Amino acid sequence: MNNLYFACTNCKVFVDAGYRWAYWELVHPCTVKPKEYISVEAVLRAAKYWNPEQRDESTWLYKDVLPSVRAFFETHWSHKIIFGESEDFLTWDNASFLEWKQLGHLLEPLPRYFVEELKFKSWGEVCEYIKKQEQKPWWWELEWQDTHQKARRKFEELTHEITFS
Repeated sequence: MNNLYFACTNCKVFVDAGYRWAYWELVHPCTVKPKEYISVEAVLRAAKYWNPEQRDESTWLYKDVLPSVRAFFETHWSHKIIFGESEDFLTWDNASFLEWKQLGHLLEPLPRYFVEELKFKSWGEVCEYIKKQEQKPWWWELEWQDTHQKARRKFEELTHEITFS
């Protein structure tokens, strides 16, 4: 089991669901099923998921994961939301995963994040931002299928759309 996410397939936005916590408190009791669309109402009723025991080990859930999931649901509650690992909703062929945006905990910035959230207007700003990061996004130096250049093209396409819309 890898990281688990809630992903809005309407808007192509996803958020970390809380790794093993999400598995034990949502999948194990059958509130959600991996690779399937969810009922937001059912997840919101999953009291154990939203109320981990107050300990040092659960601080990340209270501080980072659960607030970002709640904000995600507030925005996308009526959309088609799938639950699962990134492979369950992202497609890797033709680098179409670059059309998605991640928000919240353990964020891996993709082109839409740089344009829509950080409001960057040039690829140079992206390079400077990533250069300052302790950990680079997983796709940054990926040579598979020229992913870095595809990310740049996607970023430039998005900034062009904003400039001329």
